[in-house]
This record gives sequence, C-alpha cells and structure tokens, in this order.
Amino acid sequence: MTSSDAVATAPDPAAIPTPLAGAGSPRSSARLAPTEGTVPTNGITLRYLEWAGPVGAGGPPVVLLHGVLQGAEGMANLAAHLARHRRVVAPDLRGRGGSDRPDDGYDPGTMAVDVAGLIEALRLDRPVVVGRLHGGLVAYYLAARRPDLVRGVVLGDTAPEVDPERAARSLARIRALPARFADEDEAVAFYLDRLRVSEARARHDIPFDLEPEPGANGAGGLRWRHDRVLVERIEAAALPRADWSVVAGVTCPTLLLRGQRGEVPPAMADRFCEVIGGCQVQTVLGAGHDVFIGPGAEQSFGAIDLFLMRLHGTARQVQANLAGAPNGSAQPDAQLPLPGAEVAMDTPEGEGGTAAALLERVARAVNSRDADAIGALFAPDGRIVQYGEGGRVRDGGLDQARAAFGRVLAAASDVTMGVRDVVADGERAAGVFVVQTATATADGGAGGEQDGVAPDLADGATLAPAFLRARGGRIAELVTYNLHVPASQV
Repeated sequence: MTSSDAVATAPDPAAIPTPLAGAGSPRSSARLAPTEGTVPTNGITLRYLEWAGPVGAGGPPVVLLHGVLQGAEGMANLAAHLARHRRVVAPDLRGRGGSDRPDDGYDPGTMAVDVAGLIEALRLDRPVVVGRLHGGLVAYYLAARRPDLVRGVVLGDTAPEVDPERAARSLARIRALPARFADEDEAVAFYLDRLRVSEARARHDIPFDLEPEPGANGAGGLRWRHDRVLVERIEAAALPRADWSVVAGVTCPTLLLRGQRGEVPPAMADRFCEVIGGCQVQTVLGAGHDVFIGPGAEQSFGAIDLFLMRLHGTARQVQANLAGAPNGSAQPDAQLPLPGAEVAMDTPEGEGGTAAALLERVARAVNSRDADAIGALFAPDGRIVQYGEGGRVRDGGLDQARAAFGRVLAAASDVTMGVRDVVADGERAAGVFVVQTATATADGGAGGEQDGVAPDLADGATLAPAFLRARGGRIAELVTYNLHVPASQV
C-alpha cells in the first residue's frame, strides 16, 4: 500500500479529551488536536487518530495500541504528551471503535498483522510501538514477527503468561459487565471497584466507552459503545497464554512498565528480560495495572521519554565531561539498558554550554549549595517543570529553579546529587539525576558525586529522569520526574 490509501479528516477537537492534571503531560499539550483517518489492511479497514507533532520532528514516530475495552481515544492522554516532539498514531484495533468488525481474526497475532499494514500504509519509519495491557500483546507479536518495522517496544503492564485460573477470572469480569449504568457516578464506581482502574482513568475513558441511551437526552442512563460479546471474544482469544516463545523473538530495545500492584509480578518481569535477551523494567510505584493515567503515571511518562530519546538515531550516549571515558559510537538500534554504553564527549574546559554538559553543571551547582550558580545556568526566560508523586506539578522560572534544587538538599547536609546515563542530541539532552546521602555513596564505593558524576545506586536513592533543552549555552527548559525507587528495582 501507499500513503494514498489513507484517508484523513479532522475530528471535532472537543471529542478528544485534554490531558488530565497529574497524568504527566505538560499543560501546553492540551492544544494538540489529532486528525482522523482510515487505512485498508489485512482485509479490513482500520480507523486511526494521528497527532502530527512539530514540523521537522526528528524523533522516531510512535504507534499506541489500546487495551481490550478501549479505542484509540483511550490513549489520547499519552499521545498528546509524546506529540510535543514526534508523530504519534493510535488505531482502533480490530473490532473496536470505528474499525471493522469481521467474523474472525481476534487473536493478537492477526491484530499484529493489521498494525503492520497500518505502519506500511502511513509510511511510518520504524516506529516505537507502545501497548497498554492487551495492546502490549499485539505489540510484542508485531515486534517478533516483523522486526523490520519496529524500532522499539514499550509494554504497559502486559503479562506474557496467564494461567487458566486467572484467565477464568478475567473472562468472568468481562461477562459480568452491566448492560447499562444509571448515571456517570454509577459508571465511575464500577470502573473503580470492578475494573480496578483509577478515577482519573475512569473519567478519561467513560466518554469514549459509554454513550447515552436512546431517548435519554443527555440526562439518564449510559450504555456501552463496545460490543460486549466481541470484547469477550477478543479476551478469550488471548487466554490462557504462555507467550514466552513469541517474546523470545523480540530483538528490538524493550521497556516494560510494571505497576507496583499490577498484573506483572517481579519474577515474571525478570523472566521477561531473560527470555527477550535484555530489556529495561521500570516499576511504577503506586500504580495498579494502568500505568499511563492515575497514580504513578508521571513515572511512566519520564521512563518513556528517556527510552525514546535513547532510541533517537542521531543521539549519542555520553558521560558528560568525564575524563577517560571510552571512545566509540553508539548503536541506536542495539539494546541500551541502564546504564547504557558511554561515549566520550568533547567539551574542553570552559566550554560547558552543551546540553549534556549543562546536566552535569546542574549537579555541580546543587552540590555547591550556591543558589546564584544554579540561577546562572538558566537563560533569563528559562523554565523548570517538575513532576512529583501523585501528579503534583511545579512549573516556574529562575526562582522556582533555585527553590527546587534548594529543597533537594535541605533535608540533610550530606545529601549529594549526581548525573548518570546521559544521552545528547544537539541542543537536547536527557539523563538521570541521582540524589542520595554521602554515606550511601561511600558504601557504593564509586565516589565522584561532587564532580557531578553519579556513584553506584544505593537503595533509597531518589532517581529523577531529566530532560534539558539548551539555548545559547544556558538552560531554556529543564523537565524532571522524581522516582523514589530502590536500586534493586532499577
């Protein structure tokens, strides 16, 4: 197929939700509106939403695959966040939303063929595929069977193995879906108590999952937009399962986001990475099986942003200004687990205005306890945005930056900050700030935190993925996400 097979129109912007507060998306992303289109693929027609991203976006495109009881709009919150830097496409998978509902083909393998046709029709250049729960099954089938099409995979609490007992419980939940709800409050209660999602997820999804009953005139009962019998067939086609042989065929970089109270226990995450030949696992603290909206979602957004930047074809792994770092070139399509391969960066003394060097200089300034030194790193109109636990967002200019880093070190005199796993691409850089006590540093045996180079992690360290944009040798924007993660879970 060619791109001429795709038909795109602009949907009503009001039909797409703005990102929810606390879900990890900057408020500016609310201005992004997708277009709607259809493509023929694998004998059916798929409907999709597309966020074009900025003109000249250099990052890899992303394809988002929704869960079993969703459509493309269910991924709109994450899409709006990612579309700040790249093209994003979210299809309605077979049998949902505006896509065709054929008589068969509801297994994950067939749906993966559908998505492969979408990627080819839209001429997406080896996108990263992000799947939520059931969408994650489709993602790893696609990556295993069409490695030529997929640059990387992100799985949102997707379990490759489900035993018969757990499968029976899952199907029972689908069969028990009520035909109607008296009002939105009753629907929200059902989503929280029976579907076990957060209230943020419930209120995000309900406008697209449910519709007013005929004759209700906006005040009355709600019914499902989805064909509940078909949803049960889709769920049953993937249950029970033991997909380890499929997972073993995935060779691209992979990030598994597992909710702390989700569907993927630590032992399964460990086996996943053993079978796949190496991957990254981020435990999303406070999250259930939904890691993209609700508690912990800011952790997922930070982990995905860092993963995507590492896959950028022109990005280089660097350890900023570290003398003696090995030379070589990064392999953007190879596995880059934390910590990744390091490449020396030529930043002579006194020329520390590159984006990568600025990350290190932030750590140096914080460790010096010098508020003026911190402020001097920022452009006059520079900004800092901090995403904290529970969706808390702090956003401001120089005063906010000084206050933010002042709070980091206010608790104890022996707390220090380092930076590690830096990736740089022109005027953008990403890395991980590590905040821990000097005692933990000494126990780790690495030292060097006063130079801005992070020591080995100790349990109890605070990790803060950071994304920096430089302008004229100063910080134009610094975005951080705080993760209080034991080293054993990294």
